[in-house]
Amino acid sequence: MLQVRKDLCVGCGLCTQHCPQGAISLFQGKAEIDRRRCNSCGQCLTICPQGAITERIPVPAQRLKTTVVELQAQADDIIHRLEGLKSRK
Repeated sequence: MLQVRKDLCVGCGLCTQHCPQGAISLFQGKAEIDRRRCNSCGQCLTICPQGAITERIPVPAQRLKTTVVELQAQADDIIHRLEGLKSRK
């Protein structure tokens, strides 16, 4: 699912010009994506000079928790290794 980050959109209109489905329009100076027309082709992702269009990928809560735990374990391991290198000096 594609979405527009309103805080980054400057309303240049490039995405509206390049969307093959005509799914993007400007409303109050910001891009908006009509989800009914969007086929997620991604052309707007590459054409937006501000990076204001992003892909939102839903992640189940349990998978996210597992990933955070794994990343924390990796970070702890790296810190432990660095401390070991410091003590060798």
